[in-house]
Amino acid sequence: MNIVGLLLAAGAGTRFGADKRSQRLPDGDTLLSHSARKLCAVVDDVVVVLRPGDDDLIASLDPLSVQCCVNPHADDGMGSSLARGVATRADADGWLVMPVDLPLLRTETMRQVSGALRAGCAVVPVCDGRRGHPVALSARFGPELAALDGDRGARDVLRRHADAVTWLDVSDPGIYRDLDTAADQAALWRQLGGDDLPSSA
Repeated sequence: MNIVGLLLAAGAGTRFGADKRSQRLPDGDTLLSHSARKLCAVVDDVVVVLRPGDDDLIASLDPLSVQCCVNPHADDGMGSSLARGVATRADADGWLVMPVDLPLLRTETMRQVSGALRAGCAVVPVCDGRRGHPVALSARFGPELAALDGDRGARDVLRRHADAVTWLDVSDPGIYRDLDTAADQAALWRQLGGDDLPSSA
């Protein structure tokens, strides 16, 4: 299957209080580049969805083989950005979708989710009873995804097609440990820089 990675990075970061996409991880990489590199390690084609005015961030991704697209309606929410990404690569057999703010997510988990995708289905990882990202969706859902708006993402689409969803058990709390607020940063950065650094292999 031709699976395209979609990195949703068009959020304003209002809860964080700054542009979290530019925050430096302990290894010096930005959160945006860190997430893009992970996707590039899993799938050959990656689309990064950004905001109007993100010229510097787009330039920062030049060393990576990614396609950047700008969502002019980024303030409408994640659903709008997902729709933009899907429409940009409507030729794909499926999409591996992840938000930019999951620094602890293991690359191996991403491979598991991508590898479980089959035609006509969707795959959602679950750890400790909590669902998370990345989510893999086949081309079957393309028209509904491309019509999304607002901040709901693919949740309603998955609910409508519950019979087609594979809930994949993983041992990776990084699927839901997102960087929403500045208070999250210290704890996540300690884990990234400590002995319990998740494997990215």
